[in-house]
Amino acid sequence: MTVQENLFHLAGHLAARPTLRSLPSGMPVANARLGQTYRLSRNELPAEHTNWFSLVFYGDLATLAMELDKGANLYVEGSFDQRPMTDQHGHKRYVYEVTVHKFFRIARPSNEGATPGLPSLPSTESLNDEPDNADQVVESVPWAI
Repeated sequence: MTVQENLFHLAGHLAARPTLRSLPSGMPVANARLGQTYRLSRNELPAEHTNWFSLVFYGDLATLAMELDKGANLYVEGSFDQRPMTDQHGHKRYVYEVTVHKFFRIARPSNEGATPGLPSLPSTESLNDEPDNADQVVESVPWAI
């Protein structure tokens, strides 16, 4: 039997602060948009393209997501989901979104603008260096599943 896993990894910047609402059960839910920009070279002319992803945070993750600001650089792990909806004209449409299971704020090289209280991944300049407390880093993240 083949095991299939719906696991989605993203890194990018938040388009705006997450919005918070509550389900009828009282569980908090936050929604945000994450952009991934990459550069293309077509006909010797550089061009940029951005892909946008809808993110959904539930429970404690929603509360933690509210600490993030527009432009925050994030690494996100979650599942890619599709749900049906009816638009204002009565047509059935599908919404595609990433349900976040865990996320990390990616630190800027000088740690400028880091949100107090949220752990950060090391800057990309130091990703190859193993931290002295590597075994403690994962344990210190309260929302990692």
